[in-house]
This record gives sequence, structure tokens and C-alpha cells, in this order.
Amino acid sequence: MPDVKFLAVLPNNANASDCVTKLTISGTLLQQPQQFSVNFVNSPVCTDNITYHFKVVIPTQTIIENYKRNGEWSSLQQEHYLNIFDESTFRLEFTFDYDNSTMIVYQVRETGHNFISKYETLFSLSEIQAIQVWGDVQKVNQFALSYD
Repeated sequence: MPDVKFLAVLPNNANASDCVTKLTISGTLLQQPQQFSVNFVNSPVCTDNITYHFKVVIPTQTIIENYKRNGEWSSLQQEHYLNIFDESTFRLEFTFDYDNSTMIVYQVRETGHNFISKYETLFSLSEIQAIQVWGDVQKVNQFALSYD
């Protein structure tokens, strides 16, 4: 299992109207960070199945999106090149689109939201049980869930 810097177990809501619709997370990175990721895992204690893996490789300004099934990373990873991280902090918003099994990602700034990506997941978003942050993260400063 990777070095987990932060773990949050999501509330288990049987009612579809009580599902998480938005997650906002901000954090401080270590000095000279290489990478970090936010992982939407299907079990808080096992990373064999990950519905959505959002990874930032800071030196190359690359965003990698992927999923993991039965312990194997998909060969269908998506990569984007965006010069948006200042190498000291991050603030991201993930919007859950349950109907289309899609994650929509924004970078949150004081001036507004910058669209980063839209990713269609293999697993249903309702299978996500926890959020894990991996990589060169010193601390998570804010973690907020929204229910619309």
C-alpha cells in the first residue's frame, strides 16, 4: 500500500439524495515536491480497486488520471499538461456526476474555479468509500464535503 498522507472515510448513505456531490481539498506540499495524488478508493483499508486516481507530477506539470481494478492499473490512463501548480500548495474541487459516472475537477483560486478535467469512471461513483492522499504532501489544510 502506498504511503498514505491523509485518509477520510466517506459517510455511508443508502439514500441517493444523501450522496456526496462535491469534495474540496486543499493542502501544503513538502519542499521540492515531485508528485501527489488524490485517490477515490473503494475500500478504506485496501487499494486494489480505485474508482478515480488524480495524480499531479509537479516537475513536468502533468496530470495523470486513471483507475485500478483488482490490483492492476488501467492501461487507459489519461495525461494532461497544465501549468497550474505553484509547487507549495494545492486546492482542488471534485464534482461527482453520478448519472454519467464522471468526475469533474477544478482548481480553486481566489479569483474562481479553473476547469482541469472531466473523467469517466469504470466503477460507479457510489462505490467510493474513502479518499486517500498520497505523495509529497506535508498536510491537508481543508477537507470539505457537499451534498446538493
